[in-house]
Amino acid sequence: MTTRDSRIHAITFSSPKEIKGTMHQFLNIKKSVSICTDFWDVTKESGLFGIPVAGLGDGRHRVLADGHEFVNMSSYSYLGLDTHPRLVRAAADAVLAEGALNTSSSRMRLRFGVLEDAEAALSELFDVEAVTVNSCATAAWTALPLVASGLFTDGVPPLMVFDKHAHFCLNAMKPNVADEAEIVTIRHNDVEALEDLCKQHRQVAYVTDGVYSTGGQAPIAELLRLQEKYGLFLLLDEAHSISTVGKHGRGVVLEAMGEINDRTVIITSLNKGFGASGGAIFLGRRGSKERVDIAQRSAAPLMWSQRINTAGLGAVLASAELHRSAELIELQNRLQANITLFDSLVETGERGDGLPIRFVEVGSEAGTVTLAQDLQRAGFFVPPIFFPIIGRGKAGLRVMLRANMSTTEIEEFCQLVNTLRDREPVAAGTGE
Repeated sequence: MTTRDSRIHAITFSSPKEIKGTMHQFLNIKKSVSICTDFWDVTKESGLFGIPVAGLGDGRHRVLADGHEFVNMSSYSYLGLDTHPRLVRAAADAVLAEGALNTSSSRMRLRFGVLEDAEAALSELFDVEAVTVNSCATAAWTALPLVASGLFTDGVPPLMVFDKHAHFCLNAMKPNVADEAEIVTIRHNDVEALEDLCKQHRQVAYVTDGVYSTGGQAPIAELLRLQEKYGLFLLLDEAHSISTVGKHGRGVVLEAMGEINDRTVIITSLNKGFGASGGAIFLGRRGSKERVDIAQRSAAPLMWSQRINTAGLGAVLASAELHRSAELIELQNRLQANITLFDSLVETGERGDGLPIRFVEVGSEAGTVTLAQDLQRAGFFVPPIFFPIIGRGKAGLRVMLRANMSTTEIEEFCQLVNTLRDREPVAAGTGE
C-alpha cells in the first residue's frame, strides 16, 4: 500500500470524534445557509433576486415579465465597456473567423491563435506575463496552491496569511491551500499583525484584495514597505480596480508599484472594468516565462478544457487596444466625475477614495430589503447586501458607479436614497 493509500485508509477509518475535530476549520456552508436563507427568501419575494431582463444598453434594462425599466446601479462594468460597439463587434468577428466558440480541448493540447494573441496583448499592456482563465475565481484556484507550495518562495512553503475580508473566491480555497502550507487569518487590513508574522517566519505570503468588493482598498503602500523590508510575498485580487485607475488601466496595485516584481502575483477579472470576459493571472515581469511554464504544467485549472471562449478573447483584444487609446482616459475621467458627484450627495465610508464602489449602510436586513424594493419601483436596481457577504447586522446597499451614468441619474438616485433611508424601516419578515 502506498503512502497516499495509507493516508486515505487512515482517514476513512478514523473515529467519528476524530473526524469531527478536523471539520469546519475553514468553511461551514451548512451554518451559513441556515443563517442567511431567510434573507435570500425575502429578497426573492421582494422581486430583487434573479430578475429576467432585456438589455437596453448603457446599464439599463427592461423586466421581461412586466416591462418595467430601470437603471442598474450594481453593474461591475465601471467604464461601460460591456456594451461598447467595438468590443461587441470584435467578439462576433472572432467567432466567425475561427468558425467555433471553443477548441473543446485542453489549452495544453490545442489552442486557437486568438488565445495567444489575447495573452500577448495583456502582457504588453500591463508589462507582465499574463495567463488567461475563464474567471477570476479560476485564477484564484490556479494561483493560490502554487504560491502555497513554495514554488515561488525559494522552495519554502510560506505562512499563508489571509485578510479576513479577502474575497470569497480566495477564502474558499483555504482547504486546498492548507494541504500545502500553514494558514492564518488576520483582521481586516491589520498591518501590525502582518508585520509581527513577517518577523516570526522565514517566508510569509499575504492574500487579499487590492480593492474590496464591498468598498475600500488594501493599504498598498504599507504592504510594499513590508515586502521591501521582509520579502513579503503578495497575492492580490485586482478584479475591482483594473481599468478604472492608472496608466492603461493597470489598477491601484500596479500603479503604486510602478511595475510587478518577483514577490507578487496578481489575479483579476476581465469582465468588470475591462469589459470583456474571463480572468487573468499576472505571474511576473514580462519576459519571465518560468512561472508561466510551471502554472501551465502544474495548475489543474489551466490543464482542463475550460478557458475564455473565442468571443471573449476577441473582446479582450479589442479592449486591450482601447486601453491604449485616449478614449480610456476620457472614460476614467467620466467615472471620476460621477464618483465625485455621488460623494457630494451621499455620505459613505468610502467617500473620497476615487474608487467606484460605495456601500450605503442601513443596518437591519429588513430595512435594507424594503429600501432596495422602493428604489427598484422608482427605476433604480441596487441589491441589498447582507450576511455572509457582509457582517451580520451591517446590511446595506452596494452601489457600483459607472462612466456611462448620466448626471441626472446619479442625482435622482442619491435624492431617493437620502429620503428613503431616513424613514422608519418597514418590517420585511426578517432581520429586525
